[in-house]
Formats: sequence, structure tokens, C-alpha cells
Amino acid sequence: MSTNNRPNRKLPPLPILLTSLAVAAALLGDAMLYVVMPARPELWHLTIVQVGVLLSVNRLVRLFTNPLSSVLVEKYGIYNPFRISLIASLGVLVAYALSTNFIILLFARLMWGACWSVLRLVSQWVASAQSTKTNLGLNLSSNASIIRVGSIGGAVFGGVFSDYLGYESAFMIFGVLTLISLMIWINKSACKEGIPSDQHEKRSTGFTRVLRDPNVLILSVSSMITGLVFSGLIGATLGHFLRHKYGLEFNVITITVGVATATGFALGLKSFAEVFAGPYGGYISDKYGRLKTLILSSGIFSITLLILGFTDNFYLTFFILILVFITGVVLMMQLLTLVGVVAQTSSRSQVFSVYNTFQDFGSALGPLIGLSLIPVNLLPSLYALSALTLFLLIAGACIYLKQLTRGQHD
Repeated sequence: MSTNNRPNRKLPPLPILLTSLAVAAALLGDAMLYVVMPARPELWHLTIVQVGVLLSVNRLVRLFTNPLSSVLVEKYGIYNPFRISLIASLGVLVAYALSTNFIILLFARLMWGACWSVLRLVSQWVASAQSTKTNLGLNLSSNASIIRVGSIGGAVFGGVFSDYLGYESAFMIFGVLTLISLMIWINKSACKEGIPSDQHEKRSTGFTRVLRDPNVLILSVSSMITGLVFSGLIGATLGHFLRHKYGLEFNVITITVGVATATGFALGLKSFAEVFAGPYGGYISDKYGRLKTLILSSGIFSITLLILGFTDNFYLTFFILILVFITGVVLMMQLLTLVGVVAQTSSRSQVFSVYNTFQDFGSALGPLIGLSLIPVNLLPSLYALSALTLFLLIAGACIYLKQLTRGQHD
């Protein structure tokens, strides 16, 4: 494995690249749903409360499917679970496109949650296995960044396709792209050999042992709150927030833009930040210190999120959103890298599974709180409260985790 950790490295190792691109394709439809459904719930004949449930349930189910995915990976390797999950994700897109029945959509969201548990875990496992201490942050963040290309495509093109072609056509287009990526991954994948024997561990006690590790626990709790604020709350409520602030349509220079298109573009900026800022966040962590980067990014993120809720100018809103997205991505990359440090000396699949489960629980709470429990006029106050809570938690976590990063540029 290469130990080159320079930020201008052209591509990650081939196993990371192929696996990450396949996950990115599978993510297209899910990313589009977060753009279109909160902004246009009437397309599926849904209430806004039902939308909140649908955008949360796929994350709630991961409380069960994340541990299960770890067991599947340890028992069957990474090739077959990954391939089956990609195939199942195609059926989910068909349900999004053809059904307006809430129960069917609910089942599809549950299925997607199970698929994502496997797809994400395998991609993290591959990125960690291809890394050394000097490039762990770069490889893990590169994997996450490549995956988020799917979020960009789903958010930006999903919103545009929905406004101009219809959401059914948009999901079908994304289904074709997912099928192509599946065929490429099957033909080119180097993962058929599965997991080396030294990765198999005691499955009956592994999760209990991992949860007793205070480093894993505090990182997982931090991930839960960060997921609630950054992935769940902002990702799910942004369309609702923009509609309340600026209406269904508004003028940008000389162009009339629909709220779904504007939301898609905004969430596309979030994904662009994940793609382009993510690897640099990992590189800075490797070079200058994980905790220093963590506390700085959390501070800037919290300040910009607090300001966001109380801006009334459309252009200023988008400028602040860019800062929120960049610093939020760097924050997430620091937490992921710290988990990777722990995973180097423990069960890789189990540590990532526990971390992912906490993050998913927080991400699931975001849509429920923001869309179902809090009136839209209180979203600015909710953003401010979330920003303050997150910064205090991260500051406390940094104090505790100082011993974990001792000797690693802390």
C-alpha cells in the first residue's frame, strides 16, 4: 500500500475507487428524494408529517441493520453482501417512481436503509484496509467524498429533472445509471476473495466489547449529534425552510427558479463540499492534528449555522450555506478519521458499525424533529440551539480524546 498522503494524489487505490463509485450510483435516488419530497409532497399525495416519517425511517431501521451488516460481512465476506445490496437498491427506485402508496413507500425506505448499511460498511472497510497511519484520514475521506458524487447528481439533477421531466422519469434515469455501475463493479471488482481470516472475530461478544470502549462511545455520541444537525436536520428541512422564507418560486437575477430546483442546488452544494473539501479535511487531519482540526471546524460550523436561520436575503443565505457545508464536512471527516484510528486496533467492521448506527440514529431524528415536531417558523431557533449544543459536545469530546491522539499530531 502506498503511504503517499499528499493532497494532490490523483486517485485513491483501485479497490476504494470502484467500491465508492458503485455506492455513489446507488445513492442517486435517495438524494433526489430528500430534495423533491419535502418541497413537493403533493406529488406522492403525502402530508408533511408522512414525509418526515419516510425520510427518517430508513435511518431508524439501521439501528438494527448496521449490526446485522457487520455480522454478514464477517460471515460471508464483502463481495456477495455488497452485490445483493446494489441489486436490491434498484427495486427501491422502482417503488419511488411508480407508487404513491404510503405503506409501499415506507417498505421501500426500510429496504433502502438495509442496503445502505451494507454498502457503506463495505466501502469503509475497504478504505480502512487500504490505509496506513499516515494516510488513514485521506483514504477514508476520499471514500466518503467519492460516494457523495451520488448526492450531487441526485440533488442537483434530481431537482431539475423533477421540475421539467417529472419525478418518475428522474428515478428511472437514476435506475439505469445504478444498473450500469452494478455491471462495472461485478466485472471489475477485486473483492471476490472476501475478508482475510484475521478479521474474523467472536460475533457473540464483539458488539458488547466495542460499546464498552469509551473512545468508541464518545465518538459515536458525537457522531449522533453531528448526524442529527448536519445530515438529518439541515438535509431534510432545507426545502421546507426555503419554501417558508421565499415561496414556491422566486427570481434569481433574471431567471425564475422553483423551490425544488433551488433546494436541489443547495443540497448539491453540500455534496460538492463533501466531494472537494472532504479529502482536504482528511489530509489536514493527518498532517496538522485531528483534535485541532475538529475543534476549529466545529466552532466555525456552529457560528455559521446560528447565523443561517436568521438571514432574510436569498443570496446571503446561499453564501452562509456554503460555509456551513464546508465546515460541516470537515467536522464529519475528523470524527470518521478518529474512528478509523480506533478501528486499526479492534474489529474493523464492528467499530464502524457501532459508529454508523449512532450517526444514523441522529440523522433519523433530524427529519422527525424538523418536519414533524417543530413548526417551520421555529426552525431558525432550532438551528441556533443545535449549533450551540454541538459545539459544547465536541469541545468536551476533544478534552477526553486527547489521550487517543497522543503522538498523532494532537
